[in-house]
This record gives sequence, C-alpha cells and structure tokens, in this order.
Amino acid sequence: MSNKTIESFEKIKKEILNKKFSTVYFLCGEENYYIDEIADLLEAQVLTPEEKNFNLTISYGKEISALEIKMACKRFPLMSKYQLIIIKDAQNVASLEDLEDYVSHPMPETILVLCYRNKTLDKRKSFAKTLNKHTYFVSEQMRDYEITGWISSYFKAKNRSIEPKAIQLISEFVGTNLGTLKSEIDKMLINIKDSVTIINMNHVEENIGISKEYNFFELQKAIGSKNFNKSVQIANYFNSTEAKGSLLGGIAILMNYFSKIHICHLVSNKSKLEIAQVLGINNYFVPEYLEACKNYSRGDIETILGYLKYYDLRAKGVDNPSTKEGQLLIELVIKILKVNDIRRENAVNGKLF
Repeated sequence: MSNKTIESFEKIKKEILNKKFSTVYFLCGEENYYIDEIADLLEAQVLTPEEKNFNLTISYGKEISALEIKMACKRFPLMSKYQLIIIKDAQNVASLEDLEDYVSHPMPETILVLCYRNKTLDKRKSFAKTLNKHTYFVSEQMRDYEITGWISSYFKAKNRSIEPKAIQLISEFVGTNLGTLKSEIDKMLINIKDSVTIINMNHVEENIGISKEYNFFELQKAIGSKNFNKSVQIANYFNSTEAKGSLLGGIAILMNYFSKIHICHLVSNKSKLEIAQVLGINNYFVPEYLEACKNYSRGDIETILGYLKYYDLRAKGVDNPSTKEGQLLIELVIKILKVNDIRRENAVNGKLF
C-alpha cells in the first residue's frame, strides 16, 4: 500500500471528524479495510442516534438499482441537516454509470457513499471524471513488506508497543488482510490487561493460537541458519499434526524470505542500516539475513526459488495426485538444506534441477 493511500485516508478521516462532509464519497480499491473504515466513520459521525431512525439508508448493490439510488438521494432529510445513504458492494449495482447525472448535481442535504469493493473504475470514462470532483478514494492493496509497519502503528494507536518477533509472528499467521489483522489483534487485546504495555511472543501464542516454536517464521529462521535438526523437526510437526498453516502459505513466506536473501546478496554496502532499508525489515532481523547470505550463495538462492515454484505447483495438485502437504513440506525443506550438495551432484551429471 502506498503512503498516498494512508495519507488520503487520514485526510478524509480528519475532515469527517471535523464535520466537513462531501455530498458524494466514492470508495474503491482492492483493500476493503479502509473502505469499510470510512463508511463506518461516516455512519458514526453524520447523524445522531435519533436522526438515524429516519435518515440513514444502508443498501447492497445487488438489491438496488441506480434509479432507486437516485430517487432515495433526492429525498429531503427529516428533522436533520443531512440524510446518509451508504451503498455497500456498489460494484454490483447494475448500470451504476446512470448515477452520473445525479453525481453532477447532488443534493446538498444528501451524503451518498458508494463502497466499490475490490475494484476501481476506468478513470478515462466520464463517470469516473465526474466522481473525481467529489471525494474519490482508492484503497490500494497492502504489500507484504508493509504489514509489519501497519501492525506496529495499530498497536501504537492502542497505546501499546509490540516486540519485532511478535509482529513477524502475527503477520505470518494472519496474513495481509487488514480487516482480519484488526479483528485478531482486537480480540487479543481484550484478553490482555491494560497494564501490559509491551506485547510479546507469549501474548501472541496464548491469544491467537500460534505455537512460538513450531511455525513458518521459526522454520525460515532454522533453514536460514542451516539448523538441519530444528528445520526437519518443525516440518515434521506440520506433517504429524493439524497445525495451523498451510503449505501454500508456508511457500509464500519462504519465497519472500529467500527473495530478500537474494536481494541482500546484491547490496554492495552490507551495513545493518542499509540492509534494513533495502529489505524493508526491522534492524532486529538483519543478523539473521546476513547469516543466511553466508550459508546460501546466489546460485543456491536461485535454485531454491526454483524449488519453491515447483512445490507451489505440486501443493496445488500439479503432477501430485496423492502426496500430502506435510510430506511435501519435508521434501522441500530437505532439498533447501542440501541445495549445495544437490547442485554439485547435478553439475556432475549434467542436470539443471
């Protein structure tokens, strides 16, 4: 997610809290979290609880037409300065472009909110240009490397801080969906005393249900340090239990990890600060990446990335009718750990993979 998205969100949020409302809000993009946040904030700020009884309309795109939206927008509020109309899943409204004439000349007493989820409009079209004269917000998908910063900021907003390893564990387990992250963090904080200001690995393990010893974060660390026994032990754990986490999710984590190690090889100035900035990681994790750089050459990394792509396909069922995910993970881990020996043997036998 670009800084532009966050800056736009904060600007809109400030305006809403200051009761400076637009007559039309078009909220679109792949990251639904900020779309929902703005819609919820408007619902909380525009009308009082008493005014909502007559002046709040919430509809879903599949259940309403563009004509019905226009008719609703042209009503006058009852005993209120505004009426608020929120259209959720507006991308499902048939012929949404038919709203253009209304959007060109909206009622000053109506606040129309169009939540256009998971998509954007072609800005070259007339309807998009008309919407752009109002509050037009694009919520971009958050990138993997931005998740840890978002988690840290979210805890800060809750007057808490969180240890780097705990952040990494949450992002690995929960993923990049901000709505899910918010939900999991909020549930966790409910169970932690207000007097606890620093969240650590134990809090995450106890309240989100992640093992602090057997997870993909610890697996990548063990592989990076070439700790064969620990790596295989964790892989066996995923094979022998119904542990939370899938092979596809694990491959994505390892792909990101080894891609960063590959970048690390290309950095000329391997100072701690430079590595942290280039890789977009906390300084705390730099020694781990530098150790992995020493343990795996650029050639090793390129071969490993090939392994990961191959096992990603097998995990999806390509050329794999019956092998279970846990067994595939064990195979993958052993290949990664023995990559140098395998490359040497393949070179002798004239093989590429």
